[in-house]
Amino acid sequence: MKISFNTISKFSFFAMILTSAIACNKGRKTKNTSTEPSAPLYQSFKPKVKQDTIGGIYHEYYENGNVKVKGIYKNNKRDGDWSFFYDNGKLWSWGEYNEGVRNGGSSVYYENGVLKMEGKYLNNKQVGLWKFYNKEGKLIKEVQM
Repeated sequence: MKISFNTISKFSFFAMILTSAIACNKGRKTKNTSTEPSAPLYQSFKPKVKQDTIGGIYHEYYENGNVKVKGIYKNNKRDGDWSFFYDNGKLWSWGEYNEGVRNGGSSVYYENGVLKMEGKYLNNKQVGLWKFYNKEGKLIKEVQM
């Protein structure tokens, strides 16, 4: 039996196509036929951003898909507004940064969304008047820092 070079080339081509198809399908899940809900589609597209980001937008997520942290890095340091969230999606804390140093307003919230405390930072130190509230939002204490 005589095998031509053209036959070997065709066989190699089809073998490469088959190998590529298998590799592309590896790790894909079959259709979910259970009654349990599948993970939201957006979870597979979440950005994978590391803490050592030199510059740009930073997002970190909880397992449930809600945002955990968001802010901006500039020259490998926090810069501008940074927000931190409870796993239920409600704001936990907010603060201003300038090249990695806390400067400006800051606030912390109870999990029910009510303001817990607020004040300002200057060079990573609490300064000025800080106000503290109970879970119902009633002012309970003021402290001059």
